Amino acid sequence: MGTILGKPHTTISREILSRRILVKGNHFNNFNTKCDKTDRAPFVCNGCPNKNNCKKNRYFYHAQDANNNYRKTLVESRLGTDFENDEFRKMDKIIKDEVDKEHSFYMIILDHPEFNITERTLYYYQEKGYLSCKNIDLPRIVRYRKRKRIVSKNKSERKENTCRINRTYQDFIRYKDANKITYYVEMDTVEGIKGHSVLLTLNFIPFNFMIAYKLESQTISEVTDKMNDVKKLLGYELFHKIFPVILTDNGKEFKRPDLIEDNGTDVVKTKIFFCDSRRSDQKGSIEVTHEYIRRFIEQGTNLDKYSDEDILLMMNHINNTKREKLNGKSPFELMEEKIGNENIKKLGFYQTVDKVIC
Repeated sequence: MGTILGKPHTTISREILSRRILVKGNHFNNFNTKCDKTDRAPFVCNGCPNKNNCKKNRYFYHAQDANNNYRKTLVESRLGTDFENDEFRKMDKIIKDEVDKEHSFYMIILDHPEFNITERTLYYYQEKGYLSCKNIDLPRIVRYRKRKRIVSKNKSERKENTCRINRTYQDFIRYKDANKITYYVEMDTVEGIKGHSVLLTLNFIPFNFMIAYKLESQTISEVTDKMNDVKKLLGYELFHKIFPVILTDNGKEFKRPDLIEDNGTDVVKTKIFFCDSRRSDQKGSIEVTHEYIRRFIEQGTNLDKYSDEDILLMMNHINNTKREKLNGKSPFELMEEKIGNENIKKLGFYQTVDKVIC
């Protein structure tokens, strides 16, 4: 076909894929309506001998309809966008309402396919001032200065802390590679004001599902007691299943990993490893997910005023937020697939969030 039309085969494939028409199949009795053949070239059922009797979703390409659609798109693109019409004003109002709820442009595009525009187009409209929302309204338009890495000159002579023996980041990499581990937990704390309550955060990789517990102080005993509470809630076997490997930093509150690793005499110990000093990038996922917490609780806020229920409500909202990095799914959905609905409920999480902390 490409030779006849004088076009590369990839161009033809893209044209068919973008302008094919869906004919829905049988959706009753949980019948599988997806046909794997339409996931690869030629992406349509025009030449399939079973197309008239098939009960699955079918795709067809009609040259005349595709050409008419192309001409219409071409004319509309040359006319530009009418920013004064009722349709655009309606879209602008919806976007403003969603942004006020701390939703990102990616989430808005995902939840409103009827807009028929890209995330990049929304950012363009916002930058040009066509939308009501401003930079300050958006959840994340932030630039970071590149952090300077400080390395001690006598690093090779520096004595390793006892708690880090066989638990260094290099040990973690070796253990992860040897056991082909793709699922583990990153652990950290979020401070409010020095000397007051902190949040113990646990981020599950690769789902970016995060648990946060309020601690009265940033101490070994507080961290250990909270992890023991989780063990009592789940039981040792389930705790090890959900927390098989933990990667954390060198904070003073994590200096007794043996107390957290112990899962009783009959259950395999949880493995705890430490990042290198001043290398927060080695557990970068939890650092990024902390930004969602900062949308609710600004840095420097006293955490004493928040109850455990407030923290759980906030984390439910965060975990139900769909992410571009997760292909449009929420951390809750992926974690539920991993540990099951019953176990995720034991941790206090549910799928629908009716309200959020302001």
